Formats: sequence, C-alpha cells, structure tokens
Amino acid sequence: MTADSQEPHTVPVMIIGAGPVGLSLALGLARHGVRSVLLERQRTTSERSKAPALHLRTREILRQWGVEHTLREAGTLLERMPVYTAAGRRLLEFDFTRLSGEAQRPGILFLEQGRTEQLLLEALRTTGYCDVRFGAEVTGVEHGTEHTAVTYSQGATEHVLRAGFLVGCDGARSTVRSALGLPFDGAVLPIRATLADVRVTDGRDTLPWPRSHNGTRGITGAQRLAPGHWRLVRVEPTGRAPDGPPAQGEEVTAQEVEAWVSEVLGPGPAPVVWASRFQFQRRSSPRYRVGRVLLAGDAAHVFPPVMGQGMNAGIQDTHNLAWKLAAALDGGDVEALLASYDEERRHAVGTVSRYVERRARLGVQTPRAVRSAAMALMRAAMAVPALRDRSLRSLAMLDRGYRASPLLDPADRAAGVRLPDPELGDPQGGPVRLHDALPAGAALLRLGTRQSEAAQTLRLAGSERVPVLHVGPGGHSDPSGALRTLLGAAEGWILVRPDRHVAWARTSSQGLAASVRTALGRL
Repeated sequence: MTADSQEPHTVPVMIIGAGPVGLSLALGLARHGVRSVLLERQRTTSERSKAPALHLRTREILRQWGVEHTLREAGTLLERMPVYTAAGRRLLEFDFTRLSGEAQRPGILFLEQGRTEQLLLEALRTTGYCDVRFGAEVTGVEHGTEHTAVTYSQGATEHVLRAGFLVGCDGARSTVRSALGLPFDGAVLPIRATLADVRVTDGRDTLPWPRSHNGTRGITGAQRLAPGHWRLVRVEPTGRAPDGPPAQGEEVTAQEVEAWVSEVLGPGPAPVVWASRFQFQRRSSPRYRVGRVLLAGDAAHVFPPVMGQGMNAGIQDTHNLAWKLAAALDGGDVEALLASYDEERRHAVGTVSRYVERRARLGVQTPRAVRSAAMALMRAAMAVPALRDRSLRSLAMLDRGYRASPLLDPADRAAGVRLPDPELGDPQGGPVRLHDALPAGAALLRLGTRQSEAAQTLRLAGSERVPVLHVGPGGHSDPSGALRTLLGAAEGWILVRPDRHVAWARTSSQGLAASVRTALGRL
C-alpha cells in the first residue's frame, strides 16, 4: 500500500458513514454553508429496504433541508393508517390528520431505505458542499484539541486527512466509537426479529395494509413498499437469556417466509428478495462526544426497531448537530455547543429507547391473550381524544424535546420544545406554514404590537443579526393561537433555534441580546 499526502490541510467537518444519518448530516451542514468530506467503505449506498418508515418530525427536518418533497413523491404517505388483521378486519386506525393544526401533511412516509439514501445523495451532490468518497475504509483515528487526523485506505492507496470536527455515523460497530475507547453498554433482549422483502404480483398485491397477525408463537406484519414489493416483519420471543448471543446471521429459510406470507397475505408465490434476522438490542454509548469527535445514529445508540424510530432518531441527531457545528466553525462557543449536543440528544434518545423497549416487551414477550387485550385497550384509548392525540404525537415523534444543557435553561418557558408548525396568514393575507416562513437559521418571533420596519432584525454585535418574524398587527397572523399558548401571553418574544426547537419564550425584552447569544452558543 502506498501513501498519498496530496490532501487539503484541514477540512471543516469529516463524516464517517454514508448511510441515511451520515448523508443527512452532510446535507444539513451544506444547508448551513459548511463544507464536509464523507467517507464510506462500501462502493455505493445501500440497495436494501432496511428501515422504510419516515416519521413526521423527520419529514419536517428533510423539508427544512429541501428534500422532503422529492422523497414524498418517491414513497407512499399514509395520512390515515388503519391496521388490518390477516382476515382483513380493521383493528384500529391512526388518523394523523388530527395533527394538521400543528404540522404540515402529517402521516408516515413509507420508502425503502435504499431509495432514501439515493435521493439524499443526489440532493447532497447538487449542493457542491460535500466531497463524498466511496470505497474509503477508515483504519485509524487520532483526535487532538484542535483537529482530528483520520487514516483511510481507498484502493491500494492510504490517505491521511485532517478535520476540524469528526462525526462517526458508521453504525453499531462504529470504528470511530472504538477509536475513542467508548463502551457500547446495554443488553440483548430475548426477542428475535426477521425482515423479509418479497415479490407479490397477483391479487394479494391489492390487499389493504399494514396487516398484522397475532400468532401463538409471535407476531407477523406486512407493509407494501411499492407495487409488487412487500415487507414482512416477524417478531417472536426466543427464550434466550438477555445477555445471550444475538441471532445476527442466522439463516432465514424459504419455508419460514412462505409460512409468514400465508399468515398475513394468504397462500401463493412470493419470491424472497432479501431477508435478515437479528436480535433486539438496546445499547448506548455513555457519551456522544469526546473533544471534537462526535457520534450520531447507530454509532451512538441502538434500540428495538418497534414503530420504526431508530433511523429517524439518527436523522434527528444530525438536525441537532448540524447547526451547532456550523456555529462552532463561525466563531461560536465550541465547548458549549458540542456539550449541548451530547446532553440534549442523550436525554432525548434515552426517552425514545426506554419507550420502545417497553412496547417491544409488552407486544412480543407476553402471551397471545395478553397481546390481544393490549390491542383492545389501545383501540379503546384511541377513542379518547386526549389519549389519541398523545399517542399520535408520540408515534410522529413530535413530543421529543430537550432538557437542560449549556444552551438551555429549564427555568425558561418552553425551553427545548419543538416549535409547532401552525398555518399562519402572511401580511398579504395568504396562508403560510410557520416553519416555511422562518429563515434557515435562528429567528425571533415577536408576538403582539405593531413592529416598525427598523426592527426587522435584532442586532447583537457588529454585523451579527437575528431575523425577527412579527406575529401581530401589520405582520403575520396566527388564527390557531398556538404561539400565544406557547408564550403564555399575547405579547412577548420566542427564540427559535435553527433546528426548530424553542430556546426560550419571554414576555420581557430585558437582556434580550445576551440571552440570544447564550442560547445560540455565540461568544
């Protein structure tokens, strides 16, 4: 192997892993005007369907980055999602349209992960801000106080590349995490899962979906990813000890898949396109950041794929991180910004992970009769508006907020909550969603009295400014009252971070500039 020293002195950000998380981070950085290098050991993006569900909160992020519409056109958006038994009886329905007051086009987008990665890569390449290098396998990581050096091989040549910041998005067996010496603590759950993609080209392809069969030995589900392309999901208790060996790599037989197809779709041919078996796990790194090296997605955390929230949580990691890296590179408070990523995301992902594990244990490890009773209880709960809306928000991942961090004070009203996205009236009277009315970066919402033209931005220091969006007489209108509810008053200020989470909501302008600087990690 030969060495090649013809590399830039230092790139701003280096990303390891070109799955949906790494691609999303590079795209988010590009939208903030930050250049990056993305290394991927495989020769291309994945061709497998893997994680095919994009939840509403993730779609909001991708919409902010200008790619959600493209993905939505390529997939199937279920705004109302009835769940059917194998006999075609409706078990219950998730009516996401009930969230339309606080979000645009609510629902779950079903799209093969391989296609998601292709479209993210295409969008990323159009920005011109990322150098994507496939076939590049990382062999060494040395991190220092000012930069990180990464050694990687590409073909017969070894390269050394330095970066101001390094982010490992390289999966559960992360090379970056191992180089940091961080453990991946957790447990293997006594639940085995099998994914299988099959081709169905007869009349069964028109069956309503998703479908679920509650069997004696486990649960079988089916989703239609594209015409003639169905995803089977089989989960069953294994009886293994929680710390026993995982089922990764165990063969999935054609006879097993044929039986599962018969359970949920009926008998008939269904050639297997791809299949994979694995054990449910819940693991996490104790830290998502060491110095200028950070972890995101499965490199930082893995949990059971119940409700399809794993990949979504990883993309949400990148939403939190992208603007903070951009701010750090722009002279911000590096320590506060990176520490806030670690604290905010570990708390948020931990909440998701515990919730998903409880649902997995209840839905799989319990006897069939208990699972049936739990489904009946859920059906009854969905008839109660407050419980229904809470369940829908949780499934859509709209309820994921952040607690205290170096950028957030829990004493502040609304600190860390996701900014709702109601439909506003623009100054000319036309409809516009709040998220679409905001700039790409941070913004101040000014609620109440008429605002003069001279106060359209808040000046912090020199040329440093934060745009102000006026909601009130002479500006935008909010018929929903969502922003007044968030503020707890008719007059005041709401600071919105670039990731569309609220930093604080206040009724007084005293100390406003200093509070903005602190919340945005500006020195």
